[in-house]
Amino acid sequence: MDDHPILGAVLVAIGAGNFRSHHELPFRKASQERYRQAQRVARPELRMRPFILVLAAAIGMTGCVTLPRDEKPPQSSQAAAPVGFSSSVRALGVDWLLDRPPADIVMGLRTAATDGSLDVLALSGGGASGAFAAGALVGLNRAHARPQFELITGVSAGALVAPFAFLGPEWDSQLTDAFVGDRSENLIRRRGILGLFGTSFFRGEPLRQLIDGLVTDAMIREVARESAKGRLLLVATTDLDKSATVVWDLGAIAATGGEPARRLFRDVLVASSSIPGVFPPVMISVSDANGGTYQEMHVDGSVTVPFFIAPEAVLVAPDQPQGTRGGNIYVVVNSELNIAPRTTPINTLSIVARGFLSALSHASRTALAQNATFAQKLGMSFRYTAIPMGDGSAGLLDFDAARMRALFDYASTCAENGQLWLSEVKQALDEAAHPDTSVEPLSSRCPLASRRRS
Repeated sequence: MDDHPILGAVLVAIGAGNFRSHHELPFRKASQERYRQAQRVARPELRMRPFILVLAAAIGMTGCVTLPRDEKPPQSSQAAAPVGFSSSVRALGVDWLLDRPPADIVMGLRTAATDGSLDVLALSGGGASGAFAAGALVGLNRAHARPQFELITGVSAGALVAPFAFLGPEWDSQLTDAFVGDRSENLIRRRGILGLFGTSFFRGEPLRQLIDGLVTDAMIREVARESAKGRLLLVATTDLDKSATVVWDLGAIAATGGEPARRLFRDVLVASSSIPGVFPPVMISVSDANGGTYQEMHVDGSVTVPFFIAPEAVLVAPDQPQGTRGGNIYVVVNSELNIAPRTTPINTLSIVARGFLSALSHASRTALAQNATFAQKLGMSFRYTAIPMGDGSAGLLDFDAARMRALFDYASTCAENGQLWLSEVKQALDEAAHPDTSVEPLSSRCPLASRRRS
């Protein structure tokens, strides 16, 4: 059976068929009344037989089937790059510096800041709650309070928002359509029993098709044009083999041009949004300095980092880059920093989603505290926003159009009314220690208003 899983499943089915024939033979020889009585007893078994056959076959196949994959070199080069691209399009690990030291990066961003203000935007993960960041950006534009961000970073759902934020208000209609149109309603398609021994609960094609439709040739051209001015658009994935964050320079990818650039740009966004086990991983072909070619397995960036501003090594370094004083850091957390208690349904998907969201919430609070301290050391102001604890947010995998529209409108209204940004991270940490378990509709309390009241 180890070499022939399908044959094993067939043998299971044949065995079940023999079981049926041996038990039905006495029924044919019994009197009509005894046959009816026996049939009433046997009927539950008969109804369960198709399920038992399928389940037995699936269990047999899970022990026999492993999807083939070529092993990569055990000590693969840090200089490995996607096939056809320079190694400068990405950086590996916690000490990423792209292809320039921090001081040079800051100088380039300062040059790109035509309004004289260095503005940084970080967008977190959150699944369907990415509609929060999309609405916030649209609302800030309506209020004429949206900076031109020189550095934009995105993780998971934030990675999908990031290119639109980078391209500015002219792309708000496409951003709105991406999160509150009808594109995402069919995103969740179960793989059925195949999910027991495949790579994920859900099919990957709908997510890939959604992002493929968003990443147009026009987007690639415009990202390359804005990147040439010195601005940076960075997105994080997780290399599951290395258990490491990989930071991708989407501007550098776009600058190479052509269909290969569009495909890699798309694949990075798909990978950054693929929660492991929920959506399939993305395999990216790379080549190392020795000419060897192999595939890396990339999944959701939120596995290793909820959002990011700078490399971890820079965050804790005693010497900080110059030229940042007077700048602004903005963070949009597309989830609740304090998750309301509720009974988790006893099913695999609910447990996975709740566990992932809980980890994201805790990691986001830690990252906020760390980055607020970093901003203070740089002489930069620090502002953030997050979805208040309540019942109005779209869940991690709740791609219901009405709920996503409600969250989008909520964030847009709060931003338009100047009630979006917070600055006291300590208050968020205090609320985590002493949560308010009362649940109110989100529409009654914008992030800033709810903190003022509390």
